Amino acid sequence: MTLPANEKVLLHEYREGRLVEVELPFSAEYALTLNINGSPYVTMACSGNDLREHVTGYLITEGIIPAADRIARLEVHEKELTVDAFLVNDRMVSEKLEQVKTISAAGGRTRKWLPGEELVRTHLPEVNAKVILQAMSDFLSYSREHEATHGVHSAALYSLTGERLIFIDEIGRHNAIDKVIGRAAIQGIGLEDKMICSTGRISSEIAFKIIHARAPVLVTRASPTTLSIELLRRFNILTVIRAVKGRFLVVNGRERIIR
Repeated sequence: MTLPANEKVLLHEYREGRLVEVELPFSAEYALTLNINGSPYVTMACSGNDLREHVTGYLITEGIIPAADRIARLEVHEKELTVDAFLVNDRMVSEKLEQVKTISAAGGRTRKWLPGEELVRTHLPEVNAKVILQAMSDFLSYSREHEATHGVHSAALYSLTGERLIFIDEIGRHNAIDKVIGRAAIQGIGLEDKMICSTGRISSEIAFKIIHARAPVLVTRASPTTLSIELLRRFNILTVIRAVKGRFLVVNGRERIIR
């Protein structure tokens, strides 16, 4: 079963002094419940598609598991919009689940712990500035869903030569990142020589996802928060922001940009 990505809604458009009835598509939103090892864990809003990729990426980017092979079994129930994830009996995984439970939420998620120092990168790949701009031009013009609804975020995985490998549309920027990383993990695509592109603002939550996924390069058309800048620099992620119209800013890794 494939859930509809958008639904048409009747509206009235004010134009030239008149109200005209129009029918426009809007992005569909679904509530997905994730159960871990038989217990309800979290309910999150999503587009309702690519649920296996979404959950795999979520488990990796939230730091619960380091790789897809820590998932013993994943049962997707599209009709009920639930996913049952059974993780391997691993002391590290159990400890991570307990750590994540200490995260408080008050309109957002704040973390009381940082990833381990082993996730600080000691090496970054070189990336050609022209490739970054070409990839972002392709990325920002690729989404037909955004063209139709203006209601989605997108994320993608590109090679360092500018080849588009994975592209995802989602109603949430967090989900889009999760799904790209999840699909890469499922397909066995390594991230060391790739860059992740995003349409969304880079908050600390997004920075944590990139760090946990061990992704070396992040490129976005939007801006970061001050906390995400601190994190991306501390963990040494090559970070490019506001990459539009032939220009961009480098938050970290300037010496690895080839001009």
